[in-house]
Amino acid sequence: MTHITASPDTILSFQYGMGPGPDPLELHWHMETTHTSEWNKKVIDLLCSQYNILQQKNQWTIRSQESIKEDIKQKFTQCHKCWTMAQPRILSDGMHELPRHVEARLVDHTNERLQLARVLTRRAMFETQRKVMSTLLSDRKATGKEDEPVWAYLQSIVETLGKDGTSSDESENEVGEVQVFHLKMLPWRTDFHHEMKIIDEQCLVGAANFTPWGSKPAKHFRNAINESSRPAVADLPKAFYNPSWLNEQCLPFTVSKKKFQRMEIVIAVK
Repeated sequence: MTHITASPDTILSFQYGMGPGPDPLELHWHMETTHTSEWNKKVIDLLCSQYNILQQKNQWTIRSQESIKEDIKQKFTQCHKCWTMAQPRILSDGMHELPRHVEARLVDHTNERLQLARVLTRRAMFETQRKVMSTLLSDRKATGKEDEPVWAYLQSIVETLGKDGTSSDESENEVGEVQVFHLKMLPWRTDFHHEMKIIDEQCLVGAANFTPWGSKPAKHFRNAINESSRPAVADLPKAFYNPSWLNEQCLPFTVSKKKFQRMEIVIAVK
């Protein structure tokens, strides 16, 4: 975002054949246009040549010139987008943004993007949980296994909570080939830690065939200290709410009159 674009005079001199063009030892993009400008095409050629030298020196896998150039163009497009976002804009009073205004706008943009990513992650996680529970319950019904009521109970929890009632995924990393999410707790929700742990474990072992519309199996670690700031989901059965939280609500909060009976699930130790 702090990249210094090539000077207009240098670019014009190059375009009219009076200047040497981009300096291979100090390359600068022409950020005020696209990768199709004559200046930027020259920069791409120089970067491609430098890559070829490193490719031969380090014995990298041979790639076509078209493939290399395509990657460089994509990287430029990403940089151009960030650079454009970071340029001072004209305010309603006709003045340009100060550095602090630009910083605040970029922070707001990043927060909005991260919030959208969390929404999509919750939706994918919910679809995976629902698919796994549905598959397991169908299997129990078809085989007549004794634990069918348990899976019916777990499925009802997932369906009732919905995508906004699951814990919010705040950070992500990978351990081997498995994604790991560190989750914040929902203060308004009753303690479903035991039930959600069983559901997550079934997702992890791949109890269903995952589709591109669902999330991949992942480990979820719930943090009992950090709380999510997302608003509570209204109109759930009373059993789904933390009694202490519910009693502290000053404004009317809608709770469903639908009855829900909690079940104690005991895991057999092998």
